This record gives sequence, structure tokens and C-alpha cells, in this order.
Amino acid sequence: MRGKLAEAQDNQRKLLLKAEGLCTSIRRGLNTALTPFNEMEIPQVASQMDDLVMAWVELQKTQSDMNRLERELR
Repeated sequence: MRGKLAEAQDNQRKLLLKAEGLCTSIRRGLNTALTPFNEMEIPQVASQMDDLVMAWVELQKTQSDMNRLERELR
């Protein structure tokens, strides 16, 4: 059980790093102070946003699993 919890915690760290990286990329991609709107790569930013949504969903599931495992270990 502790092994599964450790795996979930590791997965959570990876997902948080992935999500933070995507947020940074999206923020840069939509920053009109850096890139004029007509030069923005909106389809690429939209794809990154889709990836961010999926990372968020995975993170929610992982956190739910971690909570369940922690309850079971008590």
C-alpha cells in the first residue's frame, strides 16, 4: 500500500511540473507585450491548453487516489 502511495506522490510531482510548464508556455504564447496578436501561434496555444486540461484531470484523479490510500493506511 505504501508503495502505491509513493508512486502516486511521484506522479503528482510530475504532473505539477508538467502543468506549470504548460502554464508558462501558454502565458508566453498569449502575451501581447511579447508577441503581436497577428503573430501569435493560437492553434499551438490551444493544443497546450488541451494538454493542461488533461494534466489537471490526471492530477485530480491522482490526488483522489492519494487521499484514499492515506485513509486506508490509517
